[in-house]
Amino acid sequence: MKVTTRPNLASSSAGLQGPRLPRRPPRRDEIATATIEVLKSGGPSKADLLVVDVGEGPLVVKDFAAKSWWGRLLGRFLVRREVRAYRWLGETPGVPRLVGRVDAHALALERIEGMMLFPAEHHRDDAEILLPRIRALVDRLHATGLAHLDLNRQNLMRTADDDIMAVDLAGAVWFRPGGLWHRWLFRLFAAADETAYLKWKARLTPGSLDPEEERRFRRLRAARALWPFNRKSSRPNRKF
Repeated sequence: MKVTTRPNLASSSAGLQGPRLPRRPPRRDEIATATIEVLKSGGPSKADLLVVDVGEGPLVVKDFAAKSWWGRLLGRFLVRREVRAYRWLGETPGVPRLVGRVDAHALALERIEGMMLFPAEHHRDDAEILLPRIRALVDRLHATGLAHLDLNRQNLMRTADDDIMAVDLAGAVWFRPGGLWHRWLFRLFAAADETAYLKWKARLTPGSLDPEEERRFRRLRAARALWPFNRKSSRPNRKF
């Protein structure tokens, strides 16, 4: 299993490195006894999010094993894609570090302490700090050739030192920068992230979109509405 070595982005702004990343994902037979918190019990086709500690520190396990047969089948596909997405990003800052794949139904990730950016109204006092960091995160992801496609609501987090983290890469797509498919298709997929950025700008700084951004936002939002991974949540806090 690949274990990345990027410093913990949730560490303090004084430059101290955060907790050491566990060296391995838990085995399937360890999960039940080593689960210390259930972050989310997913629906029939959504992963359960578990905090698991096998003695090396807590990590998050995204697990489809308890789902119905069709949920497990979908989960195998999503786990495989998400592991590939994290490996594609490598040491790119702004996403949890991959610990490894548990099995066909689960993967293990760095646990990030923070809260969701949604509702944005809770974060408007810090918009001048947060909005440029959202923009920088989108640009970093796109520079690797990856489009997240779902940077809305529960998939952006704010850490204690105001870093912005993107979670849930199961729906992401990626192309080798400069390659044929990248030249032909990437701008189409990246438009979903640009729509999300403009939406965050409108939420964090109401009335700040200029006329051209308003036009782009309406045009991109119409196309974004067709994307099947538009998930909503009203929960303002989340640890990942």
